[in-house]
Amino acid sequence: MKYRLFFLFFLGMFVSCKQTGHKITGSGQSLQPQFAQGFELKKYADFDILIVKNAYPGAPQYQYVLHKTQNTLPDSLSDLPVIKIPVQKILVTSTTHLPALEMLGVSNKLIAFPHTKYVSSPVFRRLIEEGKIKEAGKGMELNTEVVLSLQPDLIMRFSSGNEHLQDKVFNQNNIPTIYNADWMENNPLGRAEWIKVFGWLFDKEKKAYQIFDTIVSRYQNIKTKVLHDSLPVPRVFQGGLFGDKWFVPGGKSYAAQLINDAGAKYLWNKDTHTGSVQVNFENVLLSLPQADIWLNPGMYPDKQNLLKSFPALSKFKVYQNDKIYTYNLTRGVTGGVIYFEQSNAHPDWVLEDLYHIFYPVDKQYQFHFYQQLP
Repeated sequence: MKYRLFFLFFLGMFVSCKQTGHKITGSGQSLQPQFAQGFELKKYADFDILIVKNAYPGAPQYQYVLHKTQNTLPDSLSDLPVIKIPVQKILVTSTTHLPALEMLGVSNKLIAFPHTKYVSSPVFRRLIEEGKIKEAGKGMELNTEVVLSLQPDLIMRFSSGNEHLQDKVFNQNNIPTIYNADWMENNPLGRAEWIKVFGWLFDKEKKAYQIFDTIVSRYQNIKTKVLHDSLPVPRVFQGGLFGDKWFVPGGKSYAAQLINDAGAKYLWNKDTHTGSVQVNFENVLLSLPQADIWLNPGMYPDKQNLLKSFPALSKFKVYQNDKIYTYNLTRGVTGGVIYFEQSNAHPDWVLEDLYHIFYPVDKQYQFHFYQQLP
C-alpha cells in the first residue's frame, strides 16, 4: 500500500492496550522461526499462544490466544485477546499481507481492506469488483463504523504504535487486533516467514510450512549460483531523491542483504543502520560515480525526468550505459506498485531479478518486478 511504504521508508525501515507482565502457566512447546525475529508460537494441549515481538519501534511484547472453539480455555487467560481459529473473516491493512492469504487458498476470507485501489492481485481485484471486499478506510486510519458493521473475526494491522485508541474500541466489540511486524524484519526470508502466522490463524500450518520451505529452497539455490559465477562483481548504488532529500538503505538492512546475496557489492555496505538512511548530496556525488548499477532512484518514469532533478547524472556511467533499474514501473491495473504487495512474500523472486540485473547472461529472462528505466 503506497501510504504504508512511504511511511516505512521515512521512518527508517523502521495497539490494543499494552500487555506487560502476563505469565502463562506451563512451558508449552515453543515453535521458533528459522529467520524471523518478530514472532513465536507456544503450543499447549487446548490452545496456542502467539507472541509478537517488536511490532514497531519501542513496542511491548504482544500475546494472543489462538483457540479452537471446541476446546475450553482456562480462566487464567481471560486478560489476553482470544482469536478463534480457523479465522473465517479477516480485515488486513497492508498489501503485504495479501499474498499469504492467496497462497494459502483463503482469499475469500478477506472481507475488507483500507484504500483498495492499491491492491494489484487479480484474485483480490475480482473480489473487490464483486463487492465481496469492502473499503475499510484510507491509509492507516480504519473507518470504525464500517469495521463494526462488518464484524470481522480478526483485524491484522501494520502498526506505527499510534492505533491503540481505535483498537480499544474494536476489542470492546469482540473484534481482536493482531499486529504483523513483517516490515521490521531485516532478513528477506524472515519477512516471508510470516506466512507461518497466517497458517496458524487459518489452521493451515502444514501448507504454510511447505510454501515457506519452497521459498527458502529457491532463494538458497540462487545464492549458490552466485557463488559459482565467475563474472566480475558489479558495484551497486541503491536509493534516490525523495522531495529534496537523498535516502539509501542502511548497510545492515534487508535491501542490502538482497544485493549481497545476489552477488553484487553494495556501496553502503560499511554503514551499520538496519533501515533507510538520509545522506547528504556530497556523499552521493562521491559514491554514485563508482556504481556500475543504480537501483530504485525514486518515482521517476524515465531517465529524462530523473536527469531534470539530477543534471550531474549525465556524466556517470550508470546513465551512459543504461544501468538504472526500478520496480516502480511494474504496476497493477489500478496503479498499485506490485513490488510493494508481493516482494515481502517472495524474496526469491526479488533475488532472482537482482541476479539477472547483475549478471545479464540470460536474455530471455522475464522479470517479476524490475524494469530498466526507459
